[in-house]
Amino acid sequence: MMSEQKISSLREIHGIGERVADRLFEYFGSEDAALKAICEGDIASLAEINGISHNFALSLARDARSRVEGCSISDFLKTKEALDLYSRLLELIKSFAHTTHARDKLNLFYPVPISRMDLIRERQAFVGEYLEFAYTFFENSEFLQLLSRVRKLRSVPGNLRVKDRIIICGDPKILEAARERFQAFLPVQAAENLYEFVDLARGYSSVIVFDDTYLGFDLPEDIEPEYFQDLSKAEFWHILPENELAFFARNLDCVLACLDIVHALRSRDFNLFEELSGERLNALDTTLSKLGEDGKPVEGFDPELDRLEKAFQNLDPVLTSALNEANQRMNKTLEASSLTLSGQEIIKLVSGGMEIKDLLAKELNRIYKGEIEAIKEELAEKLGLQKQEKLMLDSLFADEISYPLNADRSKLQLLRQKLRRELARTRLTRKRELARTFSTFREPVERLVREVLDFDLGFSIACFSAKFKLKLPELIPEAGIGFKAGENLFLKARHGKIDPVSYSIGKNSFSPARLENRVVLLSGVNSGGKTSLLELLAQCVILGYMGFPVPAKDLELGPVEEFYYFGKSKGTLDAGAFETTLIQFSVLSEASGKLVLADELESITEPGASARIIAGILEYLSGNEQSLGVFVSHLSELILENTEVEVRVDGIEAEGLDSNLELIVNRNPVYNRVARSTPELIVERLLRKTAGREREFYTHLKSKFKTGLKADFRDSSEHNIKNKLT
Repeated sequence: MMSEQKISSLREIHGIGERVADRLFEYFGSEDAALKAICEGDIASLAEINGISHNFALSLARDARSRVEGCSISDFLKTKEALDLYSRLLELIKSFAHTTHARDKLNLFYPVPISRMDLIRERQAFVGEYLEFAYTFFENSEFLQLLSRVRKLRSVPGNLRVKDRIIICGDPKILEAARERFQAFLPVQAAENLYEFVDLARGYSSVIVFDDTYLGFDLPEDIEPEYFQDLSKAEFWHILPENELAFFARNLDCVLACLDIVHALRSRDFNLFEELSGERLNALDTTLSKLGEDGKPVEGFDPELDRLEKAFQNLDPVLTSALNEANQRMNKTLEASSLTLSGQEIIKLVSGGMEIKDLLAKELNRIYKGEIEAIKEELAEKLGLQKQEKLMLDSLFADEISYPLNADRSKLQLLRQKLRRELARTRLTRKRELARTFSTFREPVERLVREVLDFDLGFSIACFSAKFKLKLPELIPEAGIGFKAGENLFLKARHGKIDPVSYSIGKNSFSPARLENRVVLLSGVNSGGKTSLLELLAQCVILGYMGFPVPAKDLELGPVEEFYYFGKSKGTLDAGAFETTLIQFSVLSEASGKLVLADELESITEPGASARIIAGILEYLSGNEQSLGVFVSHLSELILENTEVEVRVDGIEAEGLDSNLELIVNRNPVYNRVARSTPELIVERLLRKTAGREREFYTHLKSKFKTGLKADFRDSSEHNIKNKLT
């Protein structure tokens, strides 16, 4: 077992060479930041680095965790089958995670030896905090949907660049500093004279200046640069508000989900992330409501911005429509009009003081001006123009009569440019207002999302517990395991409802009097549940030593330093595999507490030899007062004949046949009883279904099960069976 140690260098972690270390340093910015990410299990960030796969990132985090905690996964799980059972359990737990973060972090939980009781207690306390909330929320689909929307915050794209804004500098030193800080995001140019400055500035809607080189210039009216006295004091959110807005826009759904989660939990008195008061949470919520997913202020956020957007977008279509309607009206008016002369006008015409064309021009001018005024009123109303903008409408139309009516293109372009400049300035002002507010929430939001992700880690474990109604075990000092109403999780996940089982070995409050044997042989009918019981024991031990709840109504769990699980062999092992299996048992005499679960170990070789080997293993295991063992076997009598220690034999009984001649099985093992075998019951079933000579044949076969050692063996309840056999 490793001892706890602090990791001070990336190269101390297995798998990190110079090339990987360089990539980690480049991505995180420093070795300390990279070490922190690895030790905290930030698998998502690690897997974003070129050349680091998700599995490699997980192995780095696991190696770092094992060094920091002073124990690795192989310190407790000593066989491949034990590791396989752990992996199956872990996948089942991970199916209850709602975020990638929780699924990744669950990989860093594994069972630890009893010598790390402090770590087990710490994990129990961690999980215990979430159990109540799991029972409240684990079937709340709305809450679970909120959690599924939470993910690691996405950074702003590296290609974010603003095209309508420029920084112009005259001082070479300031220019160099400005380029270093801002050139990745917007143009930064030098201008040595007024001509260069104006030429550059006219290509952008916003101009930023960090020195006084141009303060004495008499600038054109359409150029209004923004001056800063000190480049170092210029806030990044002010120069580039798009960066702050883009960050919140990219993570808008995630942050909104986090806020709803916090509100839901606080409504149940779970005060997640206390740094943000209710007032601050509401302020953040309000600010987020003003931001669109495109990173721009939403419509309705600012009336002036909406007005300018509308005016600029609708100028051409509204003008075209107004001109068309005015020309149609003017055409109809002229076609229907007639000239009526007053007496004075007749006298002037007769006396030569007025010509008829003057009278016609006067009438036409009246109609023309009336339509022009109507057009300007319609434009001002539909575009929502203000006083200064309305004045520009006067220059759109010539004083001289022209037909059809039309606007002066150059003057229209000036109005369009004015609206564009006003819109750009107002939009930038509003972006800065939002960005300034968001900048105060940046760090709190980052911590909030991390805390919600960490919440899902504990909550997911608790949801797993709530779904299967698990309970935290009681850790006892004596060598023993005992539980009431245990349910194999693999079977329950597959079938939904199964028969609960109670069982115990060693010293615990569930063990019957004088039957506190630490080493047990488990017999039983085929398909009676022996392997399922062995798996259940393994599940309880693995989960218990992970610090997690276990699948039993009540469970007492004694000290275990190492766990060995041997699954049922699929056939006789070859010489090499047989030797490897024996080597794994060679450590059983060591003083540390061990738990050995073996399923039909006799199948590794021929029955006679395997019975002797199992007997020898049981003797060694019994010699260690801290160790426990359960061996499923069909060779109980043969094993007992070859062992010199007291071994209890329990049986999963087939109680007989039902009315349909199907097996009736009691899944709870009967202590100190060899279960009737499946062959005996099959013979009995055939006996009851036949008659005549066939019945005589089956009666003779059945009598063989009632004679000899087995009958005497089955009746033993208090004494060592080997003694009775002797």
